[in-house]
Amino acid sequence: MNSLEFYIKTDKKNIDFINKTIEAYEGMGIVRTLDPKNGLIKIITLDYYEDDIRNILNGLYKYDVELEIIDERNWEGEL
Repeated sequence: MNSLEFYIKTDKKNIDFINKTIEAYEGMGIVRTLDPKNGLIKIITLDYYEDDIRNILNGLYKYDVELEIIDERNWEGEL
């Protein structure tokens, strides 16, 4: 299996909610805040969970969480 990282842009007020949501799916992904002022985070996950992570992120609109996946790539090994 390969690891992936999703780079996400959102409002800074949404970072904690996204983090807690991903944490609730134990072991599915790790959220790292890259730039809290600008709402930039990344989620590290296995390629096995790629579709699941996308579905979770797409479902957050129900909670008025706007986000944009600005990049997706193989994990480069940096937490």
